[in-house]
Parts: sequence; C-alpha cells; structure tokens
Amino acid sequence: MDLILSVLSCALILAFKIPLVILAYFTFYFFKKGHKSPNLFQRISATIFKTFQLYLPLWLIRKLYNSCGTLKIISHEQKKHWVKKLDASNEKNGWEGYLIADDVEHSEIGKDVDMIILYAHGGGYVCGNALIFLSTFIDWIKAWKLSYGARTQILSLEYRLAPEYSFPASRENLVACYQWLVNEKKISPSKITFAGDSAGGNLVVTSAIHLVNQLHVVPPAALLLISPCVNGLTSAQSFISNDSFDCINITWFHHCLELYLGDSNLPPTCPMISPIFENKLSGLPKVWACVGSYEVFLDDVKLFIEKLLSNNVKAELTIEDANIHAYAVEKLLSRNGAYDNTIKRIGEFLYGENIN
Repeated sequence: MDLILSVLSCALILAFKIPLVILAYFTFYFFKKGHKSPNLFQRISATIFKTFQLYLPLWLIRKLYNSCGTLKIISHEQKKHWVKKLDASNEKNGWEGYLIADDVEHSEIGKDVDMIILYAHGGGYVCGNALIFLSTFIDWIKAWKLSYGARTQILSLEYRLAPEYSFPASRENLVACYQWLVNEKKISPSKITFAGDSAGGNLVVTSAIHLVNQLHVVPPAALLLISPCVNGLTSAQSFISNDSFDCINITWFHHCLELYLGDSNLPPTCPMISPIFENKLSGLPKVWACVGSYEVFLDDVKLFIEKLLSNNVKAELTIEDANIHAYAVEKLLSRNGAYDNTIKRIGEFLYGENIN
C-alpha cells in the first residue's frame, strides 16, 4: 500500500509540475532570448529525478537509477566483446568490478595498455552500479584509440553502497582495488587514473588523499572528477541559484549523506567526507574536473580547484555552459556538444603528451 501511495503521489505531482516546467521554459525562452539555459528535456528530466528522490523508496529509486544505464541499448554480443566480471570479494578488503576493454575476452588487465581508469560511479553513495555508464566507457575507449592510438582499459568498481555499508566501506573497496592493481598485478601507478562522477568523484578524491596522507603510498597518475561532490554542506550560492535547474534535490542530498555517514559520528565538514576542507593536498596527482554551469555543485567545485592550485597541484577545470549534473557521462542530459567535448578534453589531458 505504501508503494502504491508513493507512486501515485509522484504521478500526481509530476502531472502538476511538468506543465509548469514547460510554461516556465518557454516564458524564459521568449523573454530572455540569447541567454543559454538548460533545454526542455534537461528541465523535465531534472523535475522527474527530484520528484522520485523525494517520494519513492530507496529500493525503487535504485531500480529506476540503474535502468538509466540501459537507455542506450547494448546487445549481448557487444557486452560480451567489451565486459568481463572481476571478483576479488573473497580476499581481505575484497571488491568486485568489471573490466571494460576492446576484445576483453582476449585482454589481460594492465597488459599492453597505456592507461587503466579505475572508475567509481555516482548515485549519492546509495544507488547506481558499475555498468550504468557502459556506453560512455565504450565511447571513451573508441575515441581515444582513434585520436591518439591509445589503448585504454576501464575497471569500473562495484563498491559497497549505503545504508547497508556505511563509511568507509566504499573507500576501502576503491583503495583495495588500487592496491590489487599495483601489488598483485604489478601495474605501475603511472599507468592508473582514478575517475568518478558525483559521489564517485568524492570517493576518488578522498581515496587519493587517504593513499597519500595516511597510507603513504604512491598515488595514481591522475584524477578525473566529473560533477564531483566535494562538500557535505549545501551553503554555496549555486545550491540556491541552480536549484530550479539541476537534478539533485537538496533534501535527498542530505538524506544520502546521513546514510553514508551511518554511525561514524563524523560531521559533514570532516575532510574524509568533504575534501574541500582538507588542508594537506600537495601530494595529490594532477586533476582534471568538469561541472555544468547549472549544477548545484558548481561553486564548491570551483573553490576546490582553486584550493588544489594553491597547494601546487596541477589542476584543470572545464565549466560547460547551460549543462546540468552528470551531463558528461549521460549524453541525453547534455547539450551544446558537452558530452563529446568532455571525451575530447579528457583525451587531451591523459594522452595529449607523448604516450609511452
């Protein structure tokens, strides 16, 4: 009964909200011609996502979120060509994930490659899966091979989710996977890049900081941060100015963070949760980040990149005009060629110099 009421509530709210969104879009379009804003599809998508976040149970949100990864159909044969399951769950600090590579059946992880990207997906620490952006990963590998002759493998991590596993479980998974690559597979850190979107971007940064400051080991060669969450607070101006455009509901954001923190008793301002408050950043590798101009995370990402630069970390930031959260990994949510621009810019960042 609760599920039926939740679904009906969503349907009624969307039936009321979507016409208002359409009206607001065309009003904005006619009265502010020449001013770029999210397109109608982005606005409707954001409205749907935020309504689901507020009114649906977590298990159903997980199913709906995961289904987004199937919007671009990939056949069984294609998946067999590109994807191989990796399972180290029986080992100490075990983990699971997927190797994505061209002709993966005949590929060995780390062998004859220029870069391995260890990827952490987004989903507010509570949902998502390692293959949700499979079509994007394939686009990356193909584009960089065509442009640079680069041989890229992606290890997409199936890290443990909250609330079943709270902090620091997901970070432990990512660190364990990295140590497996370096210690077991004997892959040089110079051949490994951490990458992640949204909450996954947070895991990438906090894991790299943990490797450098606590474990005192050599970090990966680079970090790729896509619409990253770098602050557990929502006090930045962009949380107000972009709230009506972006697809993240602030109440949902706080709820996810509470589930992620669990019984750790850590405040949202703890640097292990919010790397924007970390003062010791100088040991991090080079960083490339991107964010849309209509994201609620915009101001925090800008401030974090400034902080990296002030700590003598090589860092680049791309701000895509009139784009919302996760535009860089979901082509349907992007506009003005932002999805393709991201592929090009990451390629330049990773492979623009000589490939060994």
